[in-house]
Amino acid sequence: MRTVTIAAAVATLVSGIVGAGSGTAVAETGASAPGPIYVFNLYGAEEGRADRRPANLVASEFSSLSELTWKRWGPYAAVGTGKLSGTWCMPGCQEEPYTATILLGGTRTVNGKRYFTRFGITGDFPKPEEHVDTLIGNLPKPKQADRAEQADRAEQNDRAEQNDRTDRTDRTEQGGRAEHAGQGARAEEADQGGRTDRTDRTDRAEQGGRAEHAGRAEQGGRGGRAERAEQGGRGEHAGRVERGHRWR
Repeated sequence: MRTVTIAAAVATLVSGIVGAGSGTAVAETGASAPGPIYVFNLYGAEEGRADRRPANLVASEFSSLSELTWKRWGPYAAVGTGKLSGTWCMPGCQEEPYTATILLGGTRTVNGKRYFTRFGITGDFPKPEEHVDTLIGNLPKPKQADRAEQADRAEQNDRAEQNDRTDRTDRTEQGGRAEHAGQGARAEEADQGGRTDRTDRTDRAEQGGRAEHAGRAEQGGRGGRAERAEQGGRGEHAGRVERGHRWR
């Protein structure tokens, strides 16, 4: 066991607590205060509330303090003393809480209010082997998103919307290509149909010409045969007449 004074606690924990989330620890020596600062307290309030200099404080699910007296409060750090109890030190600390010093730091703006977000607890009492979330850790915060988280969600929504737009553009472009391909196929089919129709007309015309030529040839053949038969008849008649004259 060891005794740690407020000054020693500030010296050992301020770099990890006070500086976290606030950039640089600023001493309260005439610097203009940035406004009121709160701690989000779940003590006696399941939904939590914004508290300033609370008499009772839930630091984490493992540690809480009562009968707090604050030696310092804001704007970048807070130091108080009170009675410490928690699940990690039961059953002894439940009936006889430990005297402890708590430091708050890590200021951060949440929904327009500044809150402490880090805590550290020290004092003359048996320490657990694991201090994380028992004697040092993150304080509860409001359920509502802070500005950084809102910005992250807005950016994610923008990306999702942009991806959705890109998908719709791609689908539209693919649909246009498919329609263009369909139009090309229909045009090619129409062109092939026209070619087939022209071929059919050419074939029919050629067949008609052949039929006409054959008809003319047949008519010519018939005329020749008739003419030759007529000439033969005339020759035979002339022979008969001549022979008749001779006999007379």
